[in-house]
Parts: sequence; structure tokens; C-alpha cells
Amino acid sequence: MAVDPDSAAAGLLSGLRVIDAATMVMVPSAALVMADYGAEVIKVEALSGDANRFGHLIPGMPDHQRDYCFFQDNRNKKSLAIDLKHPDGLALFYRLVETADVFFTNLRARALDALRIDYASLRERNGRLIYAHGTGYGDAGPEACKPGYDAVCYWSRSGLEHSMFPLDGWLGPIPYGSGDHPSGMSLFAAVMMALYRRERTGEGSRVSTSLIANGAWSNATVIQARLLDATFHERRPRERPLNFAAVYYVAGCGRKFKFTIIEHQKKWPALCRCIGREDLIDHPRYATVEARARVTGELVSLFDRQFAERPLDDWKGRFEESDVPFSILSDYDDVASDEQMRANGVFVEIEDELLGRVRSVNSPLVLEHDPPVRPRRAPHVGEHTREILAALGEPEESIEDLIRRGVVGGGPTRP
Repeated sequence: MAVDPDSAAAGLLSGLRVIDAATMVMVPSAALVMADYGAEVIKVEALSGDANRFGHLIPGMPDHQRDYCFFQDNRNKKSLAIDLKHPDGLALFYRLVETADVFFTNLRARALDALRIDYASLRERNGRLIYAHGTGYGDAGPEACKPGYDAVCYWSRSGLEHSMFPLDGWLGPIPYGSGDHPSGMSLFAAVMMALYRRERTGEGSRVSTSLIANGAWSNATVIQARLLDATFHERRPRERPLNFAAVYYVAGCGRKFKFTIIEHQKKWPALCRCIGREDLIDHPRYATVEARARVTGELVSLFDRQFAERPLDDWKGRFEESDVPFSILSDYDDVASDEQMRANGVFVEIEDELLGRVRSVNSPLVLEHDPPVRPRRAPHVGEHTREILAALGEPEESIEDLIRRGVVGGGPTRP
């Protein structure tokens, strides 16, 4: 297969053709990582486009003219808009599948069967295909066919949200896609393992992951405690917590921050020196872990008074000097200007015809010898339909006829 000339120095995954026939966030984000490293990723969309193109219009989402939800998870991809319910559209899609290495989808089993793009149907046409399926609730069990999003499958069902729920009974909205993205990395890892297997056997295979499994994996340590019948503690308000190092504090300037200490006895002296209270190190009321556990509310009140005396920058310097883990409670302005993130390539710059040069969140992988390819903006609906069909050998007049008949969407020409 020819290497895409726009993929900069080709990339580690160049030569792989990937079909992203998925919607929303989890599964497209897995395909995005492959695109970032040079795979040719073809976004197969309905003529109306992926529903995630309209995610920014959901009530409560930040307002912007750009479809930033789709923009984030679909850079470096090509878009083929096609009606898979039309016999001619399905026939074209099958021809594309015959040329592919990986197929991604998040459609539920009944939809895959109805469209005839289930694993068995595609395997008949390409025995080397890696078929990657992302679901809400997994492949088996009574809830396998239920609709699922990360807010309910990943956060609520896994117990994560229960742990964070404040005692007043309300919790702010979970950030959009925040369970989808780590779950997408699991699917990406499964695909790479399947490709490794194919190198050894020559055979394709089916891989899958689910939001419910990834939610449990992210909360695995505390779930393990329950599986061993550990005794759980009561939930308490901030004023009398079980652990004084597990709540937020407020600096004199009004900014919130957190610190944490895992080795409580070892780090207690450093913490006391950090806040300028060396007298607490050997004080009999606070000198041991057990003693401090008896007076956590008192310690929170003491720390509140201490931290109110200085602005955040002063405390930041003191915590760093004491080698005590510390962070502000970042708002999105803080994240966007985070120098540490910038230094580590967390953001990547993309040229956008509407907004000019803008930043996007990069894939979280760092490969010493294989950097990501030069990023391109997410495609318009059907932007590459003509290009992709022409590469399959479809004559120009036939492509235009397919567009006229609504079998495929032509989209705007690529700038």
C-alpha cells in the first residue's frame, strides 16, 4: 500500500490502513493514536457525520464555533461519508475492508449484524483484519446490548463517582470524554497486541474492551479491597476527614491546592518544616500516625490557619523545597498555560483554516526513536471520499454518480 505523502516522515505505523467506523470518543480516540504515528486512518461516517461533530452543542458544554469535540479525536484522519444501508454503499465498503489492516467500531451487536459489518462478515473478506470493538458493557451478559457512555459506564458503574460524591449529595458534571480516552488507550493496546500476533501467525483476530471494564480497572485498588471483604470506613465531611492529607486547602490568595503524603511517618517532619511548624514534629499530640489519626479535624483546622497566611506561590516553593507532592487545583486556564505540560509535548499545534494555528491535546505516548507525524486538522464530512474511492479504482464518473444518488457524500475539496 502506498504511504500517505502528508504523513511527514511516514511514522512508525505507516503502511497500515485503518478503518474508523466508530462514533463519539472512546473508539475514535484509539484510532487517533494510530493516525498520530503514521497509519492511514479512514473515518467512515454517515452522510450527516459522526455525532461527535455536534458534541460541543450539548447543553452545558463550553461555547465555541468550532466542533472541538470532533476536532480533538480525529486529527490526521481522512473522511469517507457513505450510506452503509445502501447496497452500493455496502459493496464499496467491503472493497475498502479488503485493503485494510484494522477495523474500529463501537456499534452495538444488533446494528453490526443488521448492516452486515459484524466480525464474521468482514473476516470472510479479509482474514488478516484486526477487528476492534469498543462497547459500553462488554460482549456478554444481560446488559451487553445496552447503550452506554463513559458518564454512566465508566464513572458511575465502577464506584469511582461514589468515592468522589460529596456528602451534600451533589457532584458537578464529569468532564466530557474523561472515561472514554483512557478506555480508548486500552483498545489501542489490544489492537497493537493483535497486530503482533498477526506478525507471528499471519491471521487476523477480534479484540474488544468496554467502558465498564476500564472503569473497574481504573478503580481496581479499592474494588480489590471490597473483593477481599475489607472493612470500609464511614464517609466524613472535610472538617473531620480520615486523612488530613486527602483534602484540599486554600492559600492566602484564595487559590485551592492539595498535597499528599503516602509515607506518613517519614514525611511528617518535612511537612512540618514546610509550613514553618517544626514544633509539631515531636509534639506528643501529633508525633505518630496513630496520634494524628485521632485528631484529623484539629489538624485540618490548624493547616487551614497556616495556609491562609501565605499566597499560593509561596506555598508552592516551600512544598517543592520540602519534596512533598503538591499541586494547585487547576482550572482550565491553568491547564492551557501549564509550562510542564508544554515542555513534555502534551499539546500539539495544528493549522486550522477557520482558526489559524491552534493547539490540541497530544497522544500520551513518548517513543524515543519514533515521534508522532506532523499533525493535520480533523477532516470535514466526506472530505476525502473522492480520493479514497479513486484509490479503490472507482472511475470519476461513477464517483460523481454515487454522490448524486446519495450513496456517498463528496464533501468540500481539501484546501
